[in-house]
Amino acid sequence: MGLSKNDNQMSKGIAIIGMVMLHLFCRIENLPYTPLIWIGSTPLIYYFGLFGDLCVPIYCFCSGYAQALLFDKEAQLYRKRRYDRLLKFLINYWIVLVVFSIVGLISGSTSVPGTWLDFLGNLFLYDISYNGAWWFVLTYVFLVLCSPCLCKISKKLNPIVLFVISGVLYFVAYLFRFYIKLDMPHTILAKIWEQLILFGTSQFSFVVGIIFYQQRLMEKLRAIKIKPVLKTVICLLVIALLFVIHAIEQSLIIAPITGIVTMVCFHLMHKSKWVEKVFLFFGKHSTNIWLVHMFFYLIIFENLVFVAKYPILILLLMFAICIAVSYIIDFMNAGLNKLIFREKKKQ
Repeated sequence: MGLSKNDNQMSKGIAIIGMVMLHLFCRIENLPYTPLIWIGSTPLIYYFGLFGDLCVPIYCFCSGYAQALLFDKEAQLYRKRRYDRLLKFLINYWIVLVVFSIVGLISGSTSVPGTWLDFLGNLFLYDISYNGAWWFVLTYVFLVLCSPCLCKISKKLNPIVLFVISGVLYFVAYLFRFYIKLDMPHTILAKIWEQLILFGTSQFSFVVGIIFYQQRLMEKLRAIKIKPVLKTVICLLVIALLFVIHAIEQSLIIAPITGIVTMVCFHLMHKSKWVEKVFLFFGKHSTNIWLVHMFFYLIIFENLVFVAKYPILILLLMFAICIAVSYIIDFMNAGLNKLIFREKKKQ
């Protein structure tokens, strides 16, 4: 069996836990919390935060896998339904944008909502400035819009050739993102170039997701005859090895490897029902947590969650706040979607 809807949801659960840990704890100086365990002069929690950079590659992989599946399953209906799904995603984003713009106004925030131009820039995605985690919103939209083309290319090219081409593009985009800075003569050109780089560093995991679906790689991996207990031990050892390797090589460039391999190992392992329920729960709320969590430690409510002092308590407080907000966002989202798509059906 390939990756089911529940598998995809659990993967997003892994990704969002990683994202929150990355943003909260991947820091060494001026710590706003009290670490309990140190490795030399570095808090242990820092390495867990560092490992959390698997978040975006997992999201991209899941999106690529899902789009490839839907491209085959929906055939001629894929184009229309793809736009509907993007609209639903953007409605979710716009609700968060409006809610926190109002919260920012009430709380007297100096950055949210800012000026009308700031608000419109975030609303229409041409100048996203409110929340650093929102950079992926526009990149995700572009990935989904390009998915039919990528799916067709992946069916024509040898998967190894496609993997190599996509990997090279990723490496080049990574260099331009972090090491080679180009001065663009015009603001619009600078924004286009920025999006090309972000797309380039995201497309690799997306394409790998497409390859996994089209080549039925999860089915092939699951078909390997190994006792469940031994398979689980091997997978845990692989994840532990990746953790150690990333602690040594701390560059973001290996994030697609750590992310995809960790996710694949997770799905190959035997898991109890309660473990699956935990990751499904986080996966269900992952989009909202992604969109709102930065407001509670960096923007509007700066350092709020750090009042809990210790990493595990900070993490629990962050998720408690974000999940409570997520239920409110979901309630508003359900009502708005019902209204909009009921009207669309009438047309």
